[in-house]
Amino acid sequence: MDVLKKLTAFIPPKWKPYALILLALLALFVPLFLVWRAKRKSTPAGGAAAPEPLAKNRLRKVREKFLAGLPLRHRVAVRDLPGVVVLGPAGAGKSRLIELDLDWKRQARQFLPSLLTDSLLQIYLGADVVAQELSAQLVEDESPQAREALRRLWKDSFGSGQQALAVLVLDARWLQDTPPDEVRRAAQLLRGRLNLLSEVRGGELETRLCLTHLDEREGYADFAKLLRAYHVPLRFPLPPSGQEGQVGSLLKAQEHYLALGLTSLPVESFERLEHFYSEGHAPFEALSRFVTALMEGQTLAYAPRLATVSLSSADKDTRDPDVLSVSAEASTAKAVHERYLHIHLRRAVLLGLACALPLLAVYGHFAWRLGQARTRVQRFEEMVQRIRDQGQEVSGAAVQEPVVAAGHSLDSLWRAMNTWPLLRYSFTDAREDLRQRLARGIREAHIRPALEKCHRQPDTCRPEQVVYLLAALHGSREEPLGQLVLSSLKTRPNWGFVSEDGSAEPAADAAALEGGRSWVTAVGLNDSLVADYVVMSNPPWSAPDTPEASWARWPYPEPLTQESQLMPWQAHLRRLQDLLANRAVEPRALEQLDAELESMQDERRRLQTLLDDSARFSSLPRALELLAASEARVDTSRFRGIPSTIRTVAWINDHREVLTNVLRMEEEAFLGVKAVQKMNVAELLVRDGLWLPGNGPSVLQVPVLQSTFEFRPKDSSRLLHQALLRYHEKTGRMPFGVVEGEEAVAARSGASLASDRLEFDTRLRPLVDEFTTRIKGSGLPVEEVLQRHEHVRRKVNQFAVQYRNRLFQRVGGYRFQAVIPALLAEELSRLTQPSSDLVDMLRDVAQSVALEPLEGPFYESLRNAVAPFKPIATVMKPDETGNYTALNPYRALVAQMSDELNAVPRPGMVPAEATASLTGGLATGSAQPAGGAAKLQELLTPLGRLAFAMMMEDDTSYLRKVDAWLDQQGLIGELRQPFRQPFLAVRELGQREIERTLERQWDEASGRFLRPLLKHYPFTPDASQEVAQEDLEVLRRLDGAFWDFVTRVLTPVCEERGSEWVPRSALQSRLAFPQGMLPSLGKLSRLARVLWDAEGRPRPLMLQVMPLPLPKAPVPGSFVTLGSLKCGKTTFLAYNQSPSWQEFPLAWWDQQTASLMLELRAPTEQAVQYASLEKSRSAWSCFRLLESSQATEDPQHRKWSLRARAATPPDGVMELRVGLKGEPWIPFREVPR
Repeated sequence: MDVLKKLTAFIPPKWKPYALILLALLALFVPLFLVWRAKRKSTPAGGAAAPEPLAKNRLRKVREKFLAGLPLRHRVAVRDLPGVVVLGPAGAGKSRLIELDLDWKRQARQFLPSLLTDSLLQIYLGADVVAQELSAQLVEDESPQAREALRRLWKDSFGSGQQALAVLVLDARWLQDTPPDEVRRAAQLLRGRLNLLSEVRGGELETRLCLTHLDEREGYADFAKLLRAYHVPLRFPLPPSGQEGQVGSLLKAQEHYLALGLTSLPVESFERLEHFYSEGHAPFEALSRFVTALMEGQTLAYAPRLATVSLSSADKDTRDPDVLSVSAEASTAKAVHERYLHIHLRRAVLLGLACALPLLAVYGHFAWRLGQARTRVQRFEEMVQRIRDQGQEVSGAAVQEPVVAAGHSLDSLWRAMNTWPLLRYSFTDAREDLRQRLARGIREAHIRPALEKCHRQPDTCRPEQVVYLLAALHGSREEPLGQLVLSSLKTRPNWGFVSEDGSAEPAADAAALEGGRSWVTAVGLNDSLVADYVVMSNPPWSAPDTPEASWARWPYPEPLTQESQLMPWQAHLRRLQDLLANRAVEPRALEQLDAELESMQDERRRLQTLLDDSARFSSLPRALELLAASEARVDTSRFRGIPSTIRTVAWINDHREVLTNVLRMEEEAFLGVKAVQKMNVAELLVRDGLWLPGNGPSVLQVPVLQSTFEFRPKDSSRLLHQALLRYHEKTGRMPFGVVEGEEAVAARSGASLASDRLEFDTRLRPLVDEFTTRIKGSGLPVEEVLQRHEHVRRKVNQFAVQYRNRLFQRVGGYRFQAVIPALLAEELSRLTQPSSDLVDMLRDVAQSVALEPLEGPFYESLRNAVAPFKPIATVMKPDETGNYTALNPYRALVAQMSDELNAVPRPGMVPAEATASLTGGLATGSAQPAGGAAKLQELLTPLGRLAFAMMMEDDTSYLRKVDAWLDQQGLIGELRQPFRQPFLAVRELGQREIERTLERQWDEASGRFLRPLLKHYPFTPDASQEVAQEDLEVLRRLDGAFWDFVTRVLTPVCEERGSEWVPRSALQSRLAFPQGMLPSLGKLSRLARVLWDAEGRPRPLMLQVMPLPLPKAPVPGSFVTLGSLKCGKTTFLAYNQSPSWQEFPLAWWDQQTASLMLELRAPTEQAVQYASLEKSRSAWSCFRLLESSQATEDPQHRKWSLRARAATPPDGVMELRVGLKGEPWIPFREVPR
């Protein structure tokens, strides 16, 4: 039952009738389908050739037809008569036996007819028995249909306890002449029918055997008459079970009557009798075999109780007349009366039970409804307790469904009482308890949480709400307080379990309900739950005076004041007034207008709700009076300050119209700001205000306490709109988060040219067109029209700047992607195709430039912005076939350059001329070029030569050619770069090759010519090895090998200006030379001019020397008389003369021996002493001698320490000082290493 309840709970109530109809149809059609399928399966494959199976109700219909032919008052009696079932093979004489033993014809003549018309079953009505003759065809039918038909027939005939008898009629001739197997088969078929009849009756069945056609045997008539003469019946008892073989000796048991026949019968009769005794054993022996086959054991069925075997013939004197007769007890009138009485008593009991069943069903149904209601109420209480135990608040939506379910259960319980009048006085305590429990559950689950919240957070509840919550808590349907609560509800409860003794309820106040919200909803309660609670509460609930019931009392400990209750109105109106006033005079603060209005929306909605609810709380004084007069005994004296609440509600109701207009103005301002945020400039410029005020008063004054607030909606709207326009005019952008101008460009830096074109087509052009259309009918003053014209023009100017920058970005965004020489040929080949990245870029620009028509004064800046790109549109103008014919010359230049570049050798290979240039000829086995050693251009690949021509700005270079074509097309400035990029890429890649070639050649030349010199003396001062003068000839300008290399390889890219080597003017800041090459060339050039003249002759190094005072002699009485400096063939003498500078030419190519000498003389002695310092065994002896001097305070004075030959140290050391201008090793040391 619980499962059915759960299943039916998922079906919506409106679908339950349809579900019942569907179940009924299924219950009807499923059996029909099963019957049809069974018939289909039982149909033989032969179709029409197979016999039609027996219908299961065929025999039952025959019996019903038999009973229908009887008078109505006899039918019941006939149903209870004992029955005899006559069975046997075909031709056994069943019909004849019934005709002789049952006087059915007499019954038929008395309007109690039998039924003999059916071929399978004949029913005969006797005086005290009903005989059923089964045809041989029915006995032979082994189908399940035949078995079911017999079972149904016998269940109707003998299922109510009627006495039954089975008679097996056997032809003596058939038993004797039929083969044993056939007899055995017939016995098994008959046993099957006997088993079925025993099964229906539920016990063993009395069965009799009857042998017919014995009169055809000679001597049987005499045998029968003899036995009748001695009052011996022609009926013999059969042996018990297990002794069936004794049936064949039944005739032998009667042989003692043969002697009696000898004395009483004539001779002929005795002879026939003797012949019968001698030949009559054969039928009984065959009968013995039949009985044995019939009684073969079956553990699954009742064994038939074989009673007697009767002998029958056509002559009444030679047959057993009681074959079909039942027991005497069953056929007596007393027995029949007792049986009828038993049946009638049973039927009376059944009828009484049938009459009592509805009453029992009513009480059972009522008890079930009561249990169901108790279960649902219990579930509701458990749910409420579970939620409260978890510390959660019970919401009305969660409570309403179980309350409705419990209410429906109670309603169903009350409706069930109408089925029996006495049910109204049954289970009264249980019904009342359920109603009170449900009311208590609603109170605890719905009303109590609202009051508890007010106690926890008094600021969230208003005093008038608490009063109405208490009214709902203590309301009852029979009190005026409860009727006040019910009158304010839109939906009224219609429960049957509360209408029996309830008084009439007043009609709801239409004015209080016209807003679609009752005060019950305003205090946070559910209409349906409150209505159910009030109608269920009788008497009203009174809060006990315990701490646990403190939630049902007044939650405000301090007295209420009108100032505190009107403070939200005063603060909100003051903030709104300040906001509108400040924003009207200060344009910069407009960016915060949206945020502040947004922040005020929650407070505005709360005040709007308070304003809407004040009309529903207008009955507050009456609610207080009814609450004080209620039987709940509510102490209203604890409601301190409640008169101020009444005055507050009255103030709100008195100023309802003006407060409504103010709040509506605030909402309109908020919506207007939101709408302005979505407007374009055209809509804003033709707007007459920031929002569209309603049709209310032009001036709104609200007195609150001691303050009066004044609002002018139309003036505020216009002032704010003017401030917005001033802000836009001042900043060039719109507030409220909409970015324009330069900030818009930065914000949309990721946008594409197509998006800008789409913006122009979908926004800017429609904006200008819309503004042009709207401004004509706007009705604004001329000055404002001119100002707003300027707004539109400025916006178009901003877009024009942005669009021009986007076009330049699209042009500048094109990149020729050949970053290495290996990709150059492929990228150049792609440029010659009809479609390429360059063509796509040019097509995008050409399409973006086509903005026509750009008519009118607003588009002047945009026309100027796209004017520089018109040449691109001209170049990209397709012909009839869609080809860009103006671009063909450019493609031809690219293709020609690509063809020249295809001859470039594999990257990384160094031409043979690169090595030959160092030696002045080609390597061994190579053919020498026509001009001697290889020059720079001969060392380059085609890529380098093309780049060199471009770098040198040759008139025949491709860069000059493409510039000439660009000049013809009128492309200037940045628009030329995409076309020049392939050529610049060739130049850049070739420049890298030139730089690598120069680097390689300079490294090799330096390693061959310079490094061997620079690491020796005099280039390196501390070097031990010295440069031979003949090795310096490579640096001679006239015929030196180094300068020959410079002339062939370096002079094409650099030149000598004065004493410095610099890049050629065309290569300034373009070509990266090897590090230190140009300074080295400059120093080496200076060195060459110092060492050789123009004709290649050595040039002495011109120095100047000046004699300084000679040193004192280290020996007393001696004097230094002479000092000398000798470098090769040049000698300088010092005599202590007046100092003056003298030329001192130094032959650097022939220095021989360099020395310093001091001459000492003593007047007392004639001998002369010398002190000397000599440098020999060096090609640069003079350089080493001069460098061995010691520094003095004067940088032009040098000193040497000389020792006299005969002196002993330190007395013999003297310092020779000489003035020297010029250091001969400086030109060598200046060369970078």
